[in-house]
Amino acid sequence: MDTSKLHEYLISLKLAEYRYKQIVKNYYSGRYQSFSQMTDLPKDLRADLEQKFSLLSVSEIKLLEGSDTKKVSLKLSDGLAIESVLMDYDQWLTACVSSQVGCPLNCAFCATGKMGFKRDLSSEEIIDQIIYWNSKIFPKYIGRIVFMGMGEPFLNWDNLLAALKIIKEDLNIGSRKISISTAGIVPRIYDFADLDTEINLAISLHAPDQPAREKIMPIARQYPFEDLIKSLNYYTAHTRRQLFLEYALIKDVNDSQEHLNELIKLLKSNFLFYLNLIPLNPVKDGLIPSPNLKAFTDALSKNHLNFSLRQTFGQSINSACGQLITENKV
Repeated sequence: MDTSKLHEYLISLKLAEYRYKQIVKNYYSGRYQSFSQMTDLPKDLRADLEQKFSLLSVSEIKLLEGSDTKKVSLKLSDGLAIESVLMDYDQWLTACVSSQVGCPLNCAFCATGKMGFKRDLSSEEIIDQIIYWNSKIFPKYIGRIVFMGMGEPFLNWDNLLAALKIIKEDLNIGSRKISISTAGIVPRIYDFADLDTEINLAISLHAPDQPAREKIMPIARQYPFEDLIKSLNYYTAHTRRQLFLEYALIKDVNDSQEHLNELIKLLKSNFLFYLNLIPLNPVKDGLIPSPNLKAFTDALSKNHLNFSLRQTFGQSINSACGQLITENKV
């Protein structure tokens, strides 16, 4: 919901300021799917708001449910669609949100890039993915947020920052429970470091050198590997926070012994680099998962490096990393 437009409208009705605060509190609570359900408001005001405003800027097209994951296709006001994912980790519920309709980066291992890029999401559309999930699971609520859905968050910078402010201040989700993944938009990594925030940063690395990375991630041509690593070292030196490097093992692309040696060298260069090793999630007509996963984990363990093997969620409903895609005809 566009709260600024709501505020203007309530002022035009000469309603007391507490009404605005009351409605906004109800909106962010995730308890309601429409204004008509807000029984703490006068009946005529509920009916009026129901006619003039949409409580959410997204609407459900299709909901798929797996054993530990739910994926929803959401329609936007202009007819375009995005996908968002709910993951149940037992200890907490995590929402994986999208930041763009499609993605301009076209990474070889990601289905979203095959859509092309349609547009950025507004901060309202980002937030409403979270509120949608909260309305579905009430009285439970989302405890963690990961910006790992459709799109490159750092290419939608202003709306990302606006959404982060709301997530922290109005949805009461702490910075350390928020994670942002970027494919490596170098100038924004410096900007993010300078924010001095405790929000977690993850880098879609997926290769330990320029030739391998450029082969699967076109963004590497604009921001070469050496420049990317310099920005990551700046981030850790400035924030003293752990930085997560995401690495999906791909057959004959980044899984050779030479790649492993370079990866070990990189991890040893900075004790704040933490590797998330990812079994490649299948995508139609996509790349092939590597058979060398055990060789990598054994070598990383032998070298006493900081890493984890990511638990895969949602493959059965195509909601795992790199699998989000919609049919957008607009």
